[in-house]
Amino acid sequence: MNYLKLLIDPENSITVSVMEKTEFLSFFYFRSMSVLLAPLMANTIDLKLTRDDFHIAQLQHLIIDFLIFCIEHHTYHIRNFLQKKDLLKRILVLLKSKHQFLQLSALRLLRRIVGLKDEQYNLTIVRNNLFAPIVDAFKANKRRYNLLNSAMIELFEFIRIEIINTLINYIVENFYSDFESITYVKTFQDLKLYYNAQRDKRER
Repeated sequence: MNYLKLLIDPENSITVSVMEKTEFLSFFYFRSMSVLLAPLMANTIDLKLTRDDFHIAQLQHLIIDFLIFCIEHHTYHIRNFLQKKDLLKRILVLLKSKHQFLQLSALRLLRRIVGLKDEQYNLTIVRNNLFAPIVDAFKANKRRYNLLNSAMIELFEFIRIEIINTLINYIVENFYSDFESITYVKTFQDLKLYYNAQRDKRER
């Protein structure tokens, strides 16, 4: 995967024109990306995890790592590809894996997307209810304080600190009841307080 990253990294194409870079990436996403993602797509048909052995989990981890690279380097092409293929739903199916490293990989990808603070991505998250599998994973974790728990809380905390209103409204309106009893962090209570304050401002 590292050689492939070098090949499609725009920073490594300094002698190539912008038009040539764009044409190359368009060709890559049209012809090659689906081939690279085939193992992931085949293993998440009907939004169910077909196989969950270590070999498959490791392969899907590598695929997600590559996708994160694309998210960080190919703003336009990867966003269109993710939306066209409805790929984020497939990736979040991996939160059901028994392998925590794969769960963390799937969560890390969504965290990268949220970190962009791109409203088009935010609206895609809301429209496709993409936090539902995250909330399910949080509840399935049963308050165990582990890396997965920490990563999920950090995601919500980032949304709160950065005041990503689209996601704050979505989370509070759809999932606050799932977090209402969580008191070992203030994240969810603070999200609700901010949401209520903004609602009160609008109603004045």
